[in-house]
Amino acid sequence: MSSFEQRVEPADKRYQYLLFACDPYEIIAFKIPNEPIDKQEGRFVSNWDKETKKFTLQLYFVEDDGMDKDTSETSEPEEVQERPVE
Repeated sequence: MSSFEQRVEPADKRYQYLLFACDPYEIIAFKIPNEPIDKQEGRFVSNWDKETKKFTLQLYFVEDDGMDKDTSETSEPEEVQERPVE
């Protein structure tokens, strides 16, 4: 789900939401980076274990080649500012 479809937090195009639904429980969502998900063989794996009733999902984001369209190899790295944990 895109951040523009949800109504709990202000929309932020940097994130998307991964939703899980299972009756009779409520839907839960995980906020993840808005990056393309790699769906190649072995890179997007889900499993439902009926005995333990556990669902497992493993996913990878598409690897970035390190080159942005707007920057060159000689550009300085961006300064990262720490935010306090709320």
